[in-house]
Amino acid sequence: MRNSLIIKNYLFKIGAMSLCRRLIETKTVGILRYHAIVNPEDCYYASPGICISPEQFDNQIRFLSKKYNVISLDTVAACITDQRPFPPKAIVLTFDDGYRDNYLAYQILKKYDVTGTFYIVTECIGNKNALWLFEVIYRINTTNKATLNIVLPDIEIRFSLASPHEKTQAIRKTTEAIKSNTLEIRENIMCQLRDQLDDISDFEDNSSSVMLSWEQVKEMHANGMTIGGHTMTHLNLPNAAFEDAVTEISGCKETIEQQTGSEARHFSYPNGGNYDYYNDAIIKAVKDAGYMTSTTSKNGATSMQNNLLELKRIRVTSNISEIAYQMNCEPLVNKIRSAK
Repeated sequence: MRNSLIIKNYLFKIGAMSLCRRLIETKTVGILRYHAIVNPEDCYYASPGICISPEQFDNQIRFLSKKYNVISLDTVAACITDQRPFPPKAIVLTFDDGYRDNYLAYQILKKYDVTGTFYIVTECIGNKNALWLFEVIYRINTTNKATLNIVLPDIEIRFSLASPHEKTQAIRKTTEAIKSNTLEIRENIMCQLRDQLDDISDFEDNSSSVMLSWEQVKEMHANGMTIGGHTMTHLNLPNAAFEDAVTEISGCKETIEQQTGSEARHFSYPNGGNYDYYNDAIIKAVKDAGYMTSTTSKNGATSMQNNLLELKRIRVTSNISEIAYQMNCEPLVNKIRSAK
């Protein structure tokens, strides 16, 4: 892994990645997938793995705004629909969930005169309801309780919370259990979590500063940012009752349109990972709701052949050479491999 990063840093430094890009020019677009813009060590509301520090983010956007052509998802959709080339060195900047630190991301984008798409969980905006992902992370990391027992209809999961490593494992497995079940079971698990880890005295204070406010969302929209849907409550759609999935998809769109006064055309499937987080029925529900595009967590550059409702994205890291490699080199490497 370290040797791979050294090689990528070297290729980036000597300009080899730009050469790769010229060989695939206008055939792909890199849709970057950001989440939280915060120092990982200071973040109490999200996994460190999805955090980029403000300084790193500023450096990345300064570089990307100079070297690439930042376009909108509307432009991506038009190019794929009409089968016309993407603009040269095209990238799209996207942000999932709607954390309050995304307001700083918006200010940085504005500083460099570029735009992005912010996919928001509408029922959590303004901290109306706590984002369940945050609550799982915060309660388990903060509690002084030694154990946690989650009882599901067909299984009981017992966790030790005696060490940071065990807490990390408990967060991972609790999250997986929630994503693998229905909305009703998710609420059941969250009630058990609250009942057992009831020693968190500052939960309300800290939960009040996690998500964007509607005032911030409206300002961002008024200044050229695209506001997209990410469901109402960050439900894992394929494992929910279908009527709940439809409500989460369409209700999110309706709320955004009521708040911003503009059509919500873009959606992002929540809960990407090594399990199903969307399927054909969910794709159809997104289309029927009236969205024009939907992005996935499938890693890679988007090509002219991609379905508008299954757009790939590039997972960002703190290392710009890794991002550049995924955008510029991987499409060429994949093309060479497929030709063999």
